[in-house]
Amino acid sequence: MGINEFAAKAVRSIGKMSSKKLTKKMGKAPELPREMPTVIKGDSYVCGYAVREVMPEDIHAKKYWIAGHGMGNVIEKIHDPITVSAMWIGADDNGGYIHISADIIGLTNFELNIVRERLKDLIAESKCAGVFVSCTHTHAGFDTVGYWGQLYKLQSGKDEEYMNLLLKSLEEVAREAYKNRTAGKLYIGTVSVPEAQFCKREPNAMHDVLTRTRFVPNDGSTETWFLNYEAHPNTLGGGNRECSADYPYWLRKTINDEKKINVLYGVGAIGAVDPGDFCEDKPERTRIEGETLGKAALGIDNDKEMPVEITVLQQKYYSPVDNGLLALMATIKACSSQRYPCDKGDLGLALQTEMAYIKLGTQQILLLPGEPFPEVIYGGAADAEHSATGKGTDINPTPIIDIVGDKDLLVYCVTNDMTGYCVTPNDFILHKTQPYIEQGTDVFDRRHYHETNSLGYLTNETIAENVADIMRRVK
Repeated sequence: MGINEFAAKAVRSIGKMSSKKLTKKMGKAPELPREMPTVIKGDSYVCGYAVREVMPEDIHAKKYWIAGHGMGNVIEKIHDPITVSAMWIGADDNGGYIHISADIIGLTNFELNIVRERLKDLIAESKCAGVFVSCTHTHAGFDTVGYWGQLYKLQSGKDEEYMNLLLKSLEEVAREAYKNRTAGKLYIGTVSVPEAQFCKREPNAMHDVLTRTRFVPNDGSTETWFLNYEAHPNTLGGGNRECSADYPYWLRKTINDEKKINVLYGVGAIGAVDPGDFCEDKPERTRIEGETLGKAALGIDNDKEMPVEITVLQQKYYSPVDNGLLALMATIKACSSQRYPCDKGDLGLALQTEMAYIKLGTQQILLLPGEPFPEVIYGGAADAEHSATGKGTDINPTPIIDIVGDKDLLVYCVTNDMTGYCVTPNDFILHKTQPYIEQGTDVFDRRHYHETNSLGYLTNETIAENVADIMRRVK
Protein backbone atom coordinates (compact mmCIF):
# COMPACT_ATOMS: atom_id res chain seq x y z
CA MET A 1 0.00 0.00 0.00
CA GLY A 2 1.44 3.36 -1.07
CA ILE A 3 1.46 6.45 1.13
CA ASN A 4 -1.41 8.12 -0.74
CA GLU A 5 -3.59 5.02 -0.48
CA PHE A 6 -2.78 4.82 3.23
CA ALA A 7 -3.62 8.51 3.62
CA ALA A 8 -6.95 8.07 1.82
CA LYS A 9 -7.93 5.23 4.15
CA ALA A 10 -6.75 7.17 7.19
CA VAL A 11 -8.69 10.36 6.47
CA ARG A 12 -11.81 8.31 5.69
CA SER A 13 -11.48 6.55 9.06
CA ILE A 14 -10.99 9.87 10.85
CA GLY A 15 -14.09 11.24 9.15
CA LYS A 16 -16.16 8.27 10.22
CA MET A 17 -14.91 8.62 13.80
CA SER A 18 -15.88 12.31 13.76
CA SER A 19 -19.36 11.30 12.61
CA LYS A 20 -19.69 8.78 15.44
CA LYS A 21 -18.63 11.37 18.01
CA LEU A 22 -21.10 13.91 16.68
CA THR A 23 -23.89 11.32 16.65
CA LYS A 24 -23.11 10.34 20.23
CA LYS A 25 -23.08 14.01 21.25
CA MET A 26 -26.27 15.25 19.54
CA GLY A 27 -28.10 12.21 18.24
CA LYS A 28 -28.92 13.78 14.92
CA ALA A 29 -28.63 17.17 13.30
CA PRO A 30 -31.32 19.62 14.41
CA GLU A 31 -34.03 20.31 11.86
CA LEU A 32 -33.47 23.59 10.06
CA PRO A 33 -36.47 25.91 9.70
CA ARG A 34 -37.87 26.43 6.20
CA GLU A 35 -37.68 30.19 5.84
CA MET A 36 -40.36 32.23 4.12
CA PRO A 37 -39.63 35.08 1.70
CA THR A 38 -39.46 38.72 2.75
CA VAL A 39 -41.08 41.06 0.21
CA ILE A 40 -40.07 44.74 0.21
CA LYS A 41 -41.91 47.35 -1.84
CA GLY A 42 -41.68 51.11 -2.24
CA ASP A 43 -41.74 54.05 -4.61
CA SER A 44 -37.99 54.17 -5.20
CA TYR A 45 -34.87 52.08 -4.92
CA VAL A 46 -32.49 53.28 -2.23
CA CYS A 47 -28.89 52.15 -2.55
CA GLY A 48 -25.54 52.92 -0.93
CA TYR A 49 -21.91 51.96 -1.50
CA ALA A 50 -18.69 51.68 0.50
CA VAL A 51 -15.23 50.24 -0.08
CA ARG A 52 -12.17 49.39 2.08
CA GLU A 53 -8.66 48.17 1.40
CA VAL A 54 -7.86 45.12 3.51
CA MET A 55 -4.08 45.06 3.63
CA PRO A 56 -2.00 44.28 6.74
CA GLU A 57 0.61 46.85 7.75
CA ASP A 58 3.21 44.12 8.31
CA ILE A 59 2.82 42.55 4.86
CA HIS A 60 6.60 42.71 4.23
CA ALA A 61 7.63 41.64 7.72
CA LYS A 62 5.50 38.56 8.19
CA LYS A 63 4.64 35.39 6.29
CA TYR A 64 1.24 35.40 4.63
CA TRP A 65 0.16 32.35 2.65
CA ILE A 66 -1.16 32.91 -0.85
CA ALA A 67 -4.41 31.08 -1.64
CA GLY A 68 -5.69 29.21 -4.64
CA HIS A 69 -2.91 27.02 -5.99
CA GLY A 70 -0.37 24.87 -4.11
CA MET A 71 0.09 24.86 -0.34
CA GLY A 72 2.85 26.65 1.51
CA ASN A 73 3.44 29.57 -0.89
CA VAL A 74 4.30 32.93 0.66
CA ILE A 75 3.22 36.35 -0.66
CA GLU A 76 6.40 38.21 -1.65
CA LYS A 77 5.20 41.39 -3.36
CA ILE A 78 2.07 43.51 -3.83
CA HIS A 79 0.71 44.17 -7.30
CA ASP A 80 -2.60 45.68 -6.19
CA PRO A 81 -4.50 45.81 -2.89
CA ILE A 82 -7.20 43.46 -1.70
CA THR A 83 -10.49 45.32 -1.22
CA VAL A 84 -13.99 44.66 0.06
CA SER A 85 -16.96 46.69 -1.14
CA ALA A 86 -20.60 46.71 -0.12
CA MET A 87 -23.90 47.71 -1.69
CA TRP A 88 -27.09 48.35 0.26
CA ILE A 89 -30.11 47.65 -1.96
CA GLY A 90 -33.45 48.68 -0.54
CA ALA A 91 -36.84 50.23 -1.24
CA ASP A 92 -37.52 53.59 0.42
CA ASP A 93 -37.05 53.01 4.16
CA ASN A 94 -38.98 49.75 4.06
CA GLY A 95 -35.97 47.46 4.23
CA GLY A 96 -33.44 45.87 1.90
CA TYR A 97 -30.31 43.75 1.95
CA ILE A 98 -26.53 44.14 1.94
CA HIS A 99 -24.46 42.48 -0.79
CA ILE A 100 -20.70 42.57 -0.29
CA SER A 101 -17.98 41.78 -2.83
CA ALA A 102 -14.64 40.63 -1.41
CA ASP A 103 -11.32 40.11 -3.23
CA ILE A 104 -10.67 36.84 -1.42
CA ILE A 105 -10.57 33.14 -2.30
CA GLY A 106 -13.58 32.48 -0.10
CA LEU A 107 -15.12 32.95 3.32
CA THR A 108 -16.68 30.19 5.39
CA ASN A 109 -20.27 30.51 6.53
CA PHE A 110 -18.99 30.20 10.10
CA GLU A 111 -17.01 33.44 9.79
CA LEU A 112 -19.70 35.24 7.84
CA ASN A 113 -22.07 34.57 10.72
CA ILE A 114 -19.62 36.33 13.04
CA VAL A 115 -19.99 39.44 10.87
CA ARG A 116 -23.77 39.13 10.89
CA GLU A 117 -23.78 38.88 14.66
CA ARG A 118 -21.76 42.10 14.89
CA LEU A 119 -24.29 43.78 12.60
CA LYS A 120 -27.36 42.77 14.63
CA ASP A 121 -28.15 46.37 15.55
CA LEU A 122 -27.91 47.57 11.95
CA ILE A 123 -29.96 44.61 10.70
CA ALA A 124 -32.76 45.50 13.11
CA GLU A 125 -32.59 49.25 12.46
CA SER A 126 -32.54 48.93 8.66
CA LYS A 127 -35.03 46.03 8.39
CA CYS A 128 -32.25 44.19 6.58
CA ALA A 129 -33.41 40.89 5.06
CA GLY A 130 -29.90 39.52 4.59
CA VAL A 131 -26.15 40.19 4.66
CA PHE A 132 -24.41 38.34 1.85
CA VAL A 133 -20.75 38.08 0.83
CA SER A 134 -19.76 37.12 -2.72
CA CYS A 135 -16.05 36.34 -3.04
CA THR A 136 -14.30 37.12 -6.32
CA HIS A 137 -12.24 33.98 -5.66
CA THR A 138 -8.87 35.51 -6.53
CA HIS A 139 -6.05 32.96 -6.54
CA ALA A 140 -3.51 35.66 -5.73
CA GLY A 141 -4.79 36.89 -2.37
CA PHE A 142 -4.49 35.87 1.27
CA ASP A 143 -5.60 32.46 2.49
CA THR A 144 -8.90 33.28 4.20
CA VAL A 145 -10.16 29.68 4.37
CA GLY A 146 -7.18 27.75 5.76
CA TYR A 147 -6.41 25.26 2.97
CA TRP A 148 -3.16 26.79 1.72
CA GLY A 149 -0.85 26.77 4.76
CA GLN A 150 1.50 23.93 5.63
CA LEU A 151 -0.74 20.91 6.00
CA TYR A 152 2.14 18.56 6.80
CA LYS A 153 2.65 20.70 9.93
CA LEU A 154 -1.13 20.79 10.53
CA GLN A 155 -0.80 24.56 10.07
CA SER A 156 -3.73 26.57 8.75
CA GLY A 157 -3.04 29.15 6.09
CA LYS A 158 -5.22 31.70 7.86
CA ASP A 159 -3.57 34.45 9.86
CA GLU A 160 -5.62 35.37 12.93
CA GLU A 161 -4.76 39.07 12.83
CA TYR A 162 -5.57 39.33 9.14
CA MET A 163 -8.86 37.51 9.61
CA ASN A 164 -9.78 39.98 12.36
CA LEU A 165 -8.96 42.84 9.97
CA LEU A 166 -11.05 41.24 7.22
CA LEU A 167 -14.12 40.65 9.41
CA LYS A 168 -13.88 44.17 10.80
CA SER A 169 -13.66 45.57 7.27
CA LEU A 170 -16.71 43.57 6.16
CA GLU A 171 -18.65 45.01 9.08
CA GLU A 172 -17.49 48.56 8.34
CA VAL A 173 -18.39 48.55 4.65
CA ALA A 174 -21.83 47.14 5.46
CA ARG A 175 -22.50 49.96 7.92
CA GLU A 176 -21.11 52.63 5.62
CA ALA A 177 -23.04 51.40 2.57
CA TYR A 178 -26.30 51.70 4.51
CA LYS A 179 -25.32 55.16 5.76
CA ASN A 180 -24.50 56.32 2.21
CA ARG A 181 -27.84 55.26 0.70
CA THR A 182 -29.65 57.55 -1.68
CA ALA A 183 -32.73 57.24 -3.90
CA GLY A 184 -32.53 56.35 -7.57
CA LYS A 185 -33.36 53.87 -10.29
CA LEU A 186 -32.09 50.33 -10.79
CA TYR A 187 -31.35 48.81 -14.19
CA ILE A 188 -30.14 45.38 -15.30
CA GLY A 189 -28.41 44.76 -18.62
CA THR A 190 -26.34 42.00 -20.19
CA VAL A 191 -23.78 41.37 -22.91
CA SER A 192 -22.21 38.20 -24.31
CA VAL A 193 -18.40 38.03 -23.90
CA PRO A 194 -17.35 34.57 -25.18
CA GLU A 195 -13.72 35.56 -25.74
CA ALA A 196 -13.21 36.09 -21.99
CA GLN A 197 -13.65 32.38 -21.17
CA PHE A 198 -11.69 29.18 -21.63
CA CYS A 199 -12.89 25.77 -20.42
CA LYS A 200 -10.30 23.08 -19.74
CA ARG A 201 -12.71 20.21 -19.05
CA GLU A 202 -15.45 18.61 -21.13
CA PRO A 203 -18.29 19.20 -21.88
CA ASN A 204 -17.37 22.92 -22.19
CA ALA A 205 -20.86 24.06 -21.18
CA MET A 206 -19.94 27.68 -20.53
CA HIS A 207 -22.31 30.60 -19.92
CA ASP A 208 -20.73 33.71 -21.45
CA VAL A 209 -23.11 36.44 -20.19
CA LEU A 210 -21.76 39.46 -18.32
CA THR A 211 -24.57 40.95 -16.21
CA ARG A 212 -24.58 44.53 -14.94
CA THR A 213 -26.85 45.61 -12.10
CA ARG A 214 -26.71 49.41 -12.35
CA PHE A 215 -27.95 51.92 -9.78
CA VAL A 216 -28.38 55.51 -10.98
CA PRO A 217 -28.93 58.04 -8.14
CA ASN A 218 -31.56 60.72 -8.64
CA ASP A 219 -29.15 63.39 -7.36
CA GLY A 220 -26.59 62.78 -10.11
CA SER A 221 -23.96 61.34 -7.77
CA THR A 222 -21.76 58.37 -8.67
CA GLU A 223 -23.43 55.31 -10.16
CA THR A 224 -22.90 51.87 -8.59
CA TRP A 225 -22.52 48.75 -10.74
CA PHE A 226 -22.54 45.17 -9.51
CA LEU A 227 -21.06 42.98 -12.28
CA ASN A 228 -21.25 39.21 -12.62
CA TYR A 229 -19.37 36.88 -14.97
CA GLU A 230 -18.20 33.28 -15.21
CA ALA A 231 -14.38 32.99 -15.15
CA HIS A 232 -11.89 31.91 -12.48
CA PRO A 233 -9.63 34.74 -11.24
CA ASN A 234 -6.63 32.41 -11.44
CA THR A 235 -4.94 34.03 -14.42
CA LEU A 236 -1.64 34.84 -12.70
CA GLY A 237 -0.99 31.12 -12.22
CA GLY A 238 0.57 28.87 -9.62
CA GLY A 239 4.02 30.44 -9.88
CA ASN A 240 2.75 33.88 -8.93
CA ARG A 241 3.85 35.31 -5.57
CA GLU A 242 2.38 38.81 -5.92
CA CYS A 243 -0.70 39.79 -3.94
CA SER A 244 -3.45 40.74 -6.38
CA ALA A 245 -7.20 40.73 -6.98
CA ASP A 246 -6.27 39.19 -10.37
CA TYR A 247 -8.38 40.31 -13.35
CA PRO A 248 -11.15 41.98 -11.23
CA TYR A 249 -8.55 44.67 -10.42
CA TRP A 250 -8.10 45.43 -14.13
CA LEU A 251 -11.86 45.24 -14.73
CA ARG A 252 -12.51 47.97 -12.15
CA LYS A 253 -9.54 50.03 -13.35
CA THR A 254 -10.69 49.88 -16.98
CA ILE A 255 -14.13 51.20 -16.06
CA ASN A 256 -12.78 53.91 -13.76
CA ASP A 257 -10.19 55.07 -16.29
CA GLU A 258 -13.13 56.05 -18.52
CA LYS A 259 -15.66 57.26 -15.95
CA LYS A 260 -16.01 57.32 -12.18
CA ILE A 261 -18.15 54.33 -11.19
CA ASN A 262 -18.48 52.36 -7.95
CA VAL A 263 -17.81 48.80 -9.16
CA LEU A 264 -18.49 45.53 -7.34
CA TYR A 265 -17.86 42.11 -8.87
CA GLY A 266 -19.00 38.55 -8.26
CA VAL A 267 -18.37 35.30 -10.13
CA GLY A 268 -20.92 32.92 -11.60
CA ALA A 269 -20.62 29.16 -12.16
CA ILE A 270 -16.84 28.96 -12.46
CA GLY A 271 -16.23 25.19 -12.17
CA ALA A 272 -13.43 24.46 -14.72
CA VAL A 273 -13.96 27.85 -16.41
CA ASP A 274 -10.80 29.95 -16.76
CA PRO A 275 -10.37 33.44 -18.21
CA GLY A 276 -9.87 33.85 -21.97
CA ASP A 277 -6.81 32.24 -23.52
CA PHE A 278 -5.51 35.56 -24.86
CA CYS A 279 -1.75 34.93 -24.63
CA GLU A 280 0.97 32.95 -22.85
CA ASP A 281 2.20 35.84 -20.69
CA LYS A 282 0.15 35.49 -17.51
CA PRO A 283 0.28 39.09 -16.19
CA GLU A 284 -0.60 40.32 -19.68
CA ARG A 285 -3.42 37.80 -19.96
CA THR A 286 -4.75 39.01 -16.61
CA ARG A 287 -4.75 42.62 -17.79
CA ILE A 288 -6.45 41.77 -21.09
CA GLU A 289 -9.15 39.75 -19.31
CA GLY A 290 -10.02 42.64 -17.01
CA GLU A 291 -9.95 45.19 -19.80
CA THR A 292 -12.11 43.00 -22.04
CA LEU A 293 -14.78 42.65 -19.36
CA GLY A 294 -14.52 46.30 -18.34
CA LYS A 295 -15.05 47.52 -21.90
CA ALA A 296 -17.93 45.08 -22.35
CA ALA A 297 -19.59 46.42 -19.20
CA LEU A 298 -19.20 50.00 -20.40
CA GLY A 299 -20.81 49.06 -23.70
CA ILE A 300 -24.00 47.42 -22.37
CA ASP A 301 -26.91 49.07 -24.16
CA ASN A 302 -29.93 46.93 -23.27
CA ASP A 303 -30.62 48.12 -19.73
CA LYS A 304 -34.09 47.38 -18.36
CA GLU A 305 -35.40 49.45 -15.49
CA MET A 306 -36.50 47.26 -12.58
CA PRO A 307 -39.85 47.84 -10.84
CA VAL A 308 -39.41 48.62 -7.15
CA GLU A 309 -39.98 45.29 -5.48
CA ILE A 310 -37.45 43.08 -3.68
CA THR A 311 -37.88 39.49 -2.51
CA VAL A 312 -35.28 37.84 -0.26
CA LEU A 313 -35.17 34.31 1.13
CA GLN A 314 -32.10 33.02 2.96
CA GLN A 315 -32.07 29.27 3.62
CA LYS A 316 -29.68 27.16 5.69
CA TYR A 317 -29.25 23.52 4.68
CA TYR A 318 -27.04 20.48 5.27
CA SER A 319 -24.68 19.25 2.56
CA PRO A 320 -23.21 15.73 2.99
CA VAL A 321 -19.42 15.53 3.17
CA ASP A 322 -17.69 12.52 1.64
CA ASN A 323 -14.30 14.17 1.19
CA GLY A 324 -12.23 12.82 4.07
CA LEU A 325 -9.39 15.28 3.51
CA LEU A 326 -11.68 18.32 3.80
CA ALA A 327 -13.30 16.72 6.84
CA LEU A 328 -9.85 16.28 8.39
CA MET A 329 -8.99 19.94 7.81
CA ALA A 330 -12.15 20.90 9.64
CA THR A 331 -11.35 18.45 12.45
CA ILE A 332 -7.89 19.94 13.04
CA LYS A 333 -9.45 23.43 12.73
CA ALA A 334 -7.37 24.42 9.72
CA CYS A 335 -10.66 25.82 8.44
CA SER A 336 -13.86 26.80 10.23
CA SER A 337 -17.04 24.80 9.80
CA GLN A 338 -20.35 23.75 11.33
CA ARG A 339 -20.44 19.92 11.12
CA TYR A 340 -23.30 17.60 11.98
CA PRO A 341 -24.09 13.89 11.76
CA CYS A 342 -25.84 12.85 8.57
CA ASP A 343 -27.64 9.73 7.32
CA LYS A 344 -26.42 10.26 3.74
CA GLY A 345 -23.03 9.77 2.15
CA ASP A 346 -19.97 7.72 2.95
CA LEU A 347 -18.73 9.41 6.13
CA GLY A 348 -22.04 10.18 7.82
CA LEU A 349 -21.04 13.85 8.05
CA ALA A 350 -22.72 17.03 6.83
CA LEU A 351 -21.72 20.67 6.63
CA GLN A 352 -24.28 23.31 7.52
CA THR A 353 -24.22 25.89 4.77
CA GLU A 354 -26.72 28.17 3.03
CA MET A 355 -28.10 29.55 -0.21
CA ALA A 356 -30.31 32.56 -0.91
CA TYR A 357 -32.94 33.60 -3.43
CA ILE A 358 -33.36 37.25 -4.39
CA LYS A 359 -35.71 38.91 -6.84
CA LEU A 360 -34.89 42.47 -7.86
CA GLY A 361 -37.86 43.77 -9.81
CA THR A 362 -38.23 41.04 -12.45
CA GLN A 363 -34.67 39.67 -12.15
CA GLN A 364 -34.33 36.37 -10.28
CA ILE A 365 -31.02 35.78 -8.51
CA LEU A 366 -29.51 32.82 -6.67
CA LEU A 367 -26.61 33.06 -4.22
CA LEU A 368 -24.86 29.69 -4.03
CA PRO A 369 -21.89 28.44 -2.00
CA GLY A 370 -18.84 26.93 -3.69
CA GLU A 371 -18.01 26.54 -7.37
CA PRO A 372 -20.70 24.77 -9.40
CA PHE A 373 -19.90 23.66 -12.93
CA PRO A 374 -21.92 25.58 -15.56
CA GLU A 375 -23.86 22.44 -16.55
CA VAL A 376 -25.16 22.21 -12.96
CA ILE A 377 -26.81 25.60 -13.46
CA TYR A 378 -27.55 25.83 -17.18
CA GLY A 379 -27.56 22.23 -18.43
CA GLY A 380 -25.45 20.94 -21.29
CA ALA A 381 -23.93 17.95 -19.48
CA ALA A 382 -22.36 15.26 -21.66
CA ASP A 383 -24.48 12.37 -22.93
CA ALA A 384 -23.69 8.73 -22.13
CA GLU A 385 -21.35 8.37 -25.10
CA HIS A 386 -19.18 11.28 -24.02
CA SER A 387 -19.57 11.43 -20.22
CA ALA A 388 -16.78 10.42 -17.85
CA THR A 389 -18.89 7.67 -16.28
CA GLY A 390 -20.54 6.36 -19.45
CA LYS A 391 -23.90 7.31 -17.95
CA GLY A 392 -26.43 9.69 -19.42
CA THR A 393 -27.90 12.93 -18.13
CA ASP A 394 -30.87 11.06 -16.67
CA ILE A 395 -28.84 10.46 -13.49
CA ASN A 396 -28.18 14.19 -13.10
CA PRO A 397 -30.50 16.51 -11.18
CA THR A 398 -32.56 18.96 -13.21
CA PRO A 399 -30.46 22.01 -14.18
CA ILE A 400 -31.05 24.93 -11.85
CA ILE A 401 -32.43 27.29 -14.52
CA ASP A 402 -35.13 24.69 -15.26
CA ILE A 403 -35.97 24.32 -11.57
CA VAL A 404 -36.32 28.11 -11.28
CA GLY A 405 -38.01 28.32 -14.68
CA ASP A 406 -35.84 31.19 -15.85
CA LYS A 407 -33.17 30.99 -18.57
CA ASP A 408 -32.04 34.50 -17.57
CA LEU A 409 -31.39 33.53 -13.94
CA LEU A 410 -28.48 35.48 -12.41
CA VAL A 411 -26.22 33.33 -10.22
CA TYR A 412 -23.53 34.47 -7.76
CA CYS A 413 -21.31 31.60 -6.63
CA VAL A 414 -18.59 31.35 -3.95
CA THR A 415 -21.17 33.28 -1.92
CA ASN A 416 -21.75 32.99 1.84
CA ASP A 417 -19.58 29.87 2.08
CA MET A 418 -16.61 28.06 0.54
CA THR A 419 -17.77 24.50 -0.18
CA GLY A 420 -15.60 23.50 -3.16
CA TYR A 421 -16.65 22.25 -6.58
CA CYS A 422 -20.08 20.94 -7.53
CA VAL A 423 -19.87 18.39 -10.38
CA THR A 424 -22.76 16.65 -12.16
CA PRO A 425 -23.05 12.95 -11.14
CA ASN A 426 -22.50 11.60 -14.66
CA ASP A 427 -19.13 13.35 -14.82
CA PHE A 428 -18.02 12.64 -11.24
CA ILE A 429 -14.92 10.39 -11.10
CA LEU A 430 -12.76 9.51 -8.09
CA HIS A 431 -9.46 7.67 -7.91
CA LYS A 432 -10.29 4.01 -7.22
CA THR A 433 -7.88 3.53 -4.31
CA GLN A 434 -6.99 7.10 -3.30
CA PRO A 435 -10.28 9.05 -3.44
CA TYR A 436 -10.03 12.78 -2.69
CA ILE A 437 -6.23 12.42 -2.34
CA GLU A 438 -5.23 11.69 -5.93
CA GLN A 439 -7.00 12.71 -9.15
CA GLY A 440 -9.09 10.06 -10.85
CA THR A 441 -8.86 9.24 -14.56
CA ASP A 442 -11.85 8.46 -16.78
CA VAL A 443 -12.21 6.13 -19.78
CA PHE A 444 -10.99 8.92 -22.09
CA ASP A 445 -7.80 9.26 -20.01
CA ARG A 446 -8.94 12.66 -18.74
CA ARG A 447 -7.79 13.71 -15.27
CA HIS A 448 -10.48 14.65 -12.72
CA TYR A 449 -8.92 17.17 -10.37
CA HIS A 450 -12.07 19.03 -9.33
CA GLU A 451 -13.62 16.10 -7.45
CA THR A 452 -10.68 16.14 -5.02
CA ASN A 453 -11.80 19.61 -3.95
CA SER A 454 -15.52 18.87 -3.71
CA LEU A 455 -17.63 17.85 -0.74
CA GLY A 456 -18.66 14.80 -2.73
CA TYR A 457 -20.98 13.12 -5.20
CA LEU A 458 -24.19 14.30 -3.51
CA THR A 459 -23.48 18.02 -3.72
CA ASN A 460 -25.33 18.62 -7.00
CA GLU A 461 -28.37 16.68 -5.81
CA THR A 462 -28.43 18.56 -2.51
CA ILE A 463 -28.27 21.98 -4.15
CA ALA A 464 -31.00 21.08 -6.65
CA GLU A 465 -33.32 19.76 -3.93
CA ASN A 466 -32.95 22.90 -1.84
CA VAL A 467 -33.43 25.26 -4.79
CA ALA A 468 -36.62 23.37 -5.70
CA ASP A 469 -37.86 23.69 -2.14
CA ILE A 470 -37.15 27.43 -2.12
CA MET A 471 -39.00 27.93 -5.42
CA ARG A 472 -42.12 26.26 -4.01
CA ARG A 473 -42.15 28.95 -1.31
CA VAL A 474 -41.37 32.03 -3.39
CA LYS A 475 -43.92 31.13 -6.06
